[in-house]
Amino acid sequence: MQVHLLAIAVLALAFLLGALRGINLGAVALVGGGAMVLLVTGKGVDELYAAFPADLFVLLIGVTFLFGIAAVNGTIEWVVDVLSRSVRGRASVMPWLLFLIAGVVTSLGALAPVVVGLVAPIGMRLAKKHGISPRLAGLMILHGACCGNFSPVNLLGATVNSTLERGGLDPSPIALFLANIGYNVLLGVVIYCLFGGLKLWRAERDTPALAFPAVGQPAVATVGAAAIATEPGGTPSGTSGGPARTSAAGSEAAGPPGPQPLGFDRIKGLTLAVIVVVGVIAMVGKVDLGILALSAAVILMVVAPKSSAGAAKRIAWDVVLLICGVVTYVGLLNEIGTIKFVGDAANSLGSPLATAFLICLIGAVVSAFASSAGIIAVLIPLAMPFLLSGQISVTGMAIAVAISATVVDSTPFSTIGAVVLSNADAEDRDYTYRGFLSWGALMVVTAPVLTMAFVLPGLL
Repeated sequence: MQVHLLAIAVLALAFLLGALRGINLGAVALVGGGAMVLLVTGKGVDELYAAFPADLFVLLIGVTFLFGIAAVNGTIEWVVDVLSRSVRGRASVMPWLLFLIAGVVTSLGALAPVVVGLVAPIGMRLAKKHGISPRLAGLMILHGACCGNFSPVNLLGATVNSTLERGGLDPSPIALFLANIGYNVLLGVVIYCLFGGLKLWRAERDTPALAFPAVGQPAVATVGAAAIATEPGGTPSGTSGGPARTSAAGSEAAGPPGPQPLGFDRIKGLTLAVIVVVGVIAMVGKVDLGILALSAAVILMVVAPKSSAGAAKRIAWDVVLLICGVVTYVGLLNEIGTIKFVGDAANSLGSPLATAFLICLIGAVVSAFASSAGIIAVLIPLAMPFLLSGQISVTGMAIAVAISATVVDSTPFSTIGAVVLSNADAEDRDYTYRGFLSWGALMVVTAPVLTMAFVLPGLL
């Protein structure tokens, strides 16, 4: 028992160091695992190496490599551009546009921190320009990114599904993906209603008809919720250099010309087709996703080496180290019996629902301050004895843990929450921080409770 408690304490210390010192949690976990096998169990480092998840390593590299190619050849930028031009400049629609962009790109395989890092600077500036609450824009970006977290081709989704498979359980990738989307879309509706989205909608409804350009049409200069159509030269359409048409607010300033639509070429088409094929096979086939994604990336590199140059640098090595390090340590815990010890302790509560709730609550609280990927990599294996007992739905429990550990990323202490906060206007930053803090605390409290609906007997 002392060995098990020490092993758990080392894991807790790793999370603490990762949160307080910014050290990669995977690196700390590997060092902790080395210390355990050399100083405590006395079995040598071979036991630690045996726990290394080679299949997960290939999976992480393959997915991030494929997405890296899509990023450097402009495919992802093209997708974002098309989505951006589809709403015709309406302020009331922009929060949902930010939500959609973040969700689509993470569903294609991008990591949430990468997506938020790209979308937040643009999104928060758009919010300031159009009079949108920074809380509304920021939270919609965050939960939009959360929507794609458990796509079968996203690292988090692949980690959950791979971990369940390695434990002898049957994952349900599509159910996990759709349930997570549904939960975050509902949160998006609540956010939109609470933080000013309805006010934007009413303002546009009560404003006289405005000219909003369609995709590929002249740009718009907006003031608040109003807009002025302009020709490429900046002259208001329908005039010859005369006075500009003004909004209901009385503004007379015409905006600068909008950027031209990004071109769609053969390489982008091929990349999109490859990603779609990989996604479809991952959802319905039995092919190893890591090998599949890596093969697709290599094919794209061979077919279009110039447009794929630099993609290897986009492999998320820090995330690979994080997840593989944590999973290796958890594998060591399984070898020395700590996983069974924790599972037996959880089962001793006597109520499967209480056990499930406790696991989800731990995930929500810890993930609010630490890595969501890291805590998911720990919680799924820790729940394995409980799941193998057959007392509760494997799919439902996976969904509950996944959602509980990720919706709390809206706190200002999480990586993506901090990224959004840092992109808020200086004068709005304290206001945005307090909003994120309150909303994040609400997620910590409500997610473990609400997600119990997924694990109730007979639901799934």
